[in-house]
Amino acid sequence: MKAVHIVRHYIWIAPLVLGLVFIGGGIYMLTEGQSAKEEVRDSVVSENIITSEDARIPNVLVDNADKAKAEADVIEMHYLEITGGKTYADLDRDDPNRETAFRAVQLRTSLNLAVMGFKVSDLVIGMSIFMIVMGATLIIFMAPAVFYSAEIANHYNELIKKDGS
Repeated sequence: MKAVHIVRHYIWIAPLVLGLVFIGGGIYMLTEGQSAKEEVRDSVVSENIITSEDARIPNVLVDNADKAKAEADVIEMHYLEITGGKTYADLDRDDPNRETAFRAVQLRTSLNLAVMGFKVSDLVIGMSIFMIVMGATLIIFMAPAVFYSAEIANHYNELIKKDGS
C-alpha cells in the first residue's frame, strides 16, 4: 500500500519529463530542419539558375521550392516541344533530340530533387513545432492535472480511513 502511495504522489513527474523530452526533440528537429533547408537553398543558389522568361515565375534566381518547380516545368515544356511530345524513353536511339531530352531530364530531376528537399525540410520544421506544442501542453496542463488528481485521491483515502476507524 505504501508503494501505491509513493507512485500516486510522484506520478505527475511522468508527464513533466515526457513534456521536456518532446520539447527537446522538437527543438532538435527544428534546428535540423532549418539546417537542411539552408543546405538545399545554398546548393541550388550556388548553381546560379535563373528562371526562364516564359516560366511561371520569370527571371528570378532559383532559391526556393516554387521557383525550382517553375523552372523544372518550363524545361519539360521546352523539351517536349523539341521532341514532338515524346519523352526520353519514347525517342529512338538514333534520334538527334535524344541527347537534348536526356539533359532536360537530368536538369528537371535535379530541380525536382531540390523541390523535394525544400518540402521535406518544411515538413520536419512543422513537425518540430507540433512536438514543442505537445510538450508544452503536457507540462502546462497534464502534469498539474495528474498532480491534483493524486492529491485528491490521497485526501479521499484519508477520509475513508477516518470514517473506517
